[in-house]
Parts: sequence; C-alpha cells; structure tokens
Amino acid sequence: MSNLKLNIALSCSVLALAFSGFNVIQTKLATSPVATQVYPAPAYQSTEQATQYHVPASTANEQTQDIAALLTRIDKLESRIQALSMEKSEMLSEQAPQEFESLVFSLIEKREQQKIAEMKAENPIYGFYEDLPEDYEMRIKTDPEYASQVSNELKQKILNSSLPAAERLAAMSQLQMNMFMLNRNDLEQYDYQAVESILNMTHSMNDEKLRLQALELVSRTPIVDERLSQSFVKMLEQEQNDYVKSLAAEGLMSQYFQSGSDPKQQKKIAQDLLSLYENAADPKVKAILKNLMGDERMLEELKSQSNG
Repeated sequence: MSNLKLNIALSCSVLALAFSGFNVIQTKLATSPVATQVYPAPAYQSTEQATQYHVPASTANEQTQDIAALLTRIDKLESRIQALSMEKSEMLSEQAPQEFESLVFSLIEKREQQKIAEMKAENPIYGFYEDLPEDYEMRIKTDPEYASQVSNELKQKILNSSLPAAERLAAMSQLQMNMFMLNRNDLEQYDYQAVESILNMTHSMNDEKLRLQALELVSRTPIVDERLSQSFVKMLEQEQNDYVKSLAAEGLMSQYFQSGSDPKQQKKIAQDLLSLYENAADPKVKAILKNLMGDERMLEELKSQSNG
C-alpha cells in the first residue's frame, strides 16, 4: 500500500512538473524573437506595447536552462516510477504462487469438510469413522485398558435413552468394529443388554431409514440369546415391510448356526424356523425362508435338529 501511495505521489509530481514546464515553454515561445517574427505584433499596437514583449538574451538563456533542468527532472521521476512499478510487479509475482497455493489447499480442505458433512448426514451411524484418532486401531489392539475404556463409554451411550437415536446407533456400530479389530466373537460390553436396547429403540423410531439401519445391526449380532430369537420370530410374523422380514429371517438363521455349541437352544430355533416355514399365515415368510435355506438339504437338517 505504501508503494502505491508513493507511485501516486510521484505521478502527481510528474504531472505538476509537466504542466509547469508547458507553461514555461509556452511563455518562452510567445516572447522569443522567433515567435515575434512568425507572429508579428499587429500594426495598431504602439511601440510601447511591442517593446514589452522584448526579452533580453540573458533571460532567454536562463529560461532555456530551466526548461532543460525541468525536463531532466521529469525524466528522472519517470524512471523512478518505472523502477517502483517493476519492483511492485516482482513482489506480486513472488507472492502470487504462495497465495495461490494457500487458496488451493483451503478450497480442498473446505471440500473435504463438505464431503464429510454430507456423508454423516447420509449415513450418520458410520460418521464416527472421520472423528477417530489416526492411531485408534493400533491402540485398540495393543492397549487393553484403552480398549476397555472406549468400549465401556460406547456401551453407556447405547443404553442412554436420552441421546439421539443416530448417536446410539453410531456407538453400537463402533462397538462392533472394536470387536472386529480385536478378532473376537464376543466382547464384555457387547451383550444382550446392548442389543436389546437398540432393538427396543426401533419400536418408537419415526425415521424409517434409521430404523432399518438399526435392525440391520441387530440382525447381524454375534450374540446368541433365546429372547433375541423370539424377537426375530415376532418380526417375521408381524412386520409389514418385506425387507424387515428378510432381516428377521437372517437374524433367526444366524442364531441357529451360532447356537451349535448348545444343542438344546439350537433345537428350539430349528423348531421355530420349521413352524414359520410350514405354518406362517403370510406366504412371503415361507418364500423368504426358502430363499435363505437355498435347497432341500437345509430343510432336512432343520427337521433332523427339531426331532433330535
């Protein structure tokens, strides 16, 4: 800004000197002997009037020297303005790449933040990924105290009915992820209480998309519990949404396969599956279960388990 002011001041100085020089030159031409010859005084002028335009030779020489000095000063000022302009241009050219680079990175960061916000809005239960520390997975695997602390905090969020549904589902999803990172099929904090809390939450949810995501989490739980199996049976019998019915069927089949270590419980689930397959009032239930079984061999296995 100071260079700009200096440039303006110098420009004004040059203009002032130029006007001044022009006036001096104009006066010189008007009073010089040459001018009086080219433009002679009118005949009606008196001798006294003509005499007042006569300029002595010494004065004319002084004026010529003044004009030359003035022109020299104007040249110097113009050179100074040009040098300052070039200096300013070089300064701008040096700053421009840095400013442009900073602007580009700022725009990239802004766009990334927009994408994260859009992703969280579209799929809020997985938005927590973006907020995790970079060393999160390594700490979960190598620091048992940290893993336990995080998992306990997540479970408290899941059970806290005062929190928004999306936040509770995100906590459940993160807890499942922790179990996957630890390469385990069970986790102390991931128990039936946590699963039941999510399942109960779906009964009063108005957001259908969020409700379906919650049921997806529940249907894929590694927890085996007779109460959970009965919830899936009830969903198959009462739910109107075909996709929810299919989730319940997947959950019930998952319960059957995971209960292999408990023959009594597996037998009960097999009986429930056969009863639904053969006696369900809604033919869609039989179609969904048949699609999951794949072929007659699975049906024969269920019959064998239910009679065993």
